[in-house]
Amino acid sequence: MSTNDEMYSLQMKTNISNNQEEESWQTVSAIHNSSTPQNDSSTTCSKSHQEYPHRIDLPIKFKNILSPNATIKAHRRANFLFRHSSDKIDTNLLLLLHGAGDTHTPYYNLSKEMNLPQCAMLSLSASCMDEGFTTLPFGLGYSWFDEMDYSTGMPLKRDDDRLISSLKGAVEKFDMLIDELIQLWVPERIFLFGFSAGACLAMQTCWSRFERGKMSLGGAICVAGGVNRICTTTFNKEGTEQKDVDDEEPIEKTPVLIIGGSTDEKYTPNTLCESIKFYNSSHIIKDDQKTSTSTPATAYIGKNKGHEMINSEEETKAIMAFVAEHLIRRMVAMEGFCEISPDQFMKQADG
Repeated sequence: MSTNDEMYSLQMKTNISNNQEEESWQTVSAIHNSSTPQNDSSTTCSKSHQEYPHRIDLPIKFKNILSPNATIKAHRRANFLFRHSSDKIDTNLLLLLHGAGDTHTPYYNLSKEMNLPQCAMLSLSASCMDEGFTTLPFGLGYSWFDEMDYSTGMPLKRDDDRLISSLKGAVEKFDMLIDELIQLWVPERIFLFGFSAGACLAMQTCWSRFERGKMSLGGAICVAGGVNRICTTTFNKEGTEQKDVDDEEPIEKTPVLIIGGSTDEKYTPNTLCESIKFYNSSHIIKDDQKTSTSTPATAYIGKNKGHEMINSEEETKAIMAFVAEHLIRRMVAMEGFCEISPDQFMKQADG
């Protein structure tokens, strides 16, 4: 399902004072629209690292994982599109996952419209990595996992072994990519954005990381899709290594925002609520023998909204509020600043 006609612009113009620019490491207070020209190159930088020291380039090894058979840049662009943050500071990374049969290009364009501060963007195609995740029949493109019986054209039930096996494989492959990226960005600075099948993969991966005791990511925005409780239960039965909060320091779940629709017949409001309830269940944080609960997953359900991408101001505001709460911002102006105590100053003066 194409998003070209359905995407709602996420640009928000703000005037940022010098004092605001000099805040230290913190969550972002607003999404802003930078006037700095954007770098539209998908695989390379136009400027050297010496000129832009806070940019992070994708290493050749990672590019080859995404597009192992590429011989020219155009081949790589068919599998992924990467862009640096327009403010030249790649503190965070946003991974974008399309829906079944769609391509990564509209989501790359969406990332330019979002223009998140200090956030590089990597839009992935389900065709990446060897022969891709799942190839749809009749030349309909790619998806992340099997959702349909291609012999009958009927959607698979959530407890179908084919769907479960395919989704499990997709989670393992995608999480492997995240582990590679963690060498460049710490987990709390990696964010996910997915639509439909891409949203399901994103949230399922967040749950899988929690179950395996891996560090949580910065956040995930899931549009018209989310974690499948039945699949997750099956994962555990098959021996997925689970986290024991009594043995080690507990790991928190990745914060998740689900955008759904009141008239969505594929990912219904009831299914959305099941995803939220399951994801938030047994979320326990232990601190000095005190146990508290939190709700890492929240949702916004649009009125008269079907199975479609974000297309309203209210949905945009919900996303902006979520991003503002979790995105990390770096204070470049204060780096290298060293505070000297009065005693140290006097010693230097006497010397």
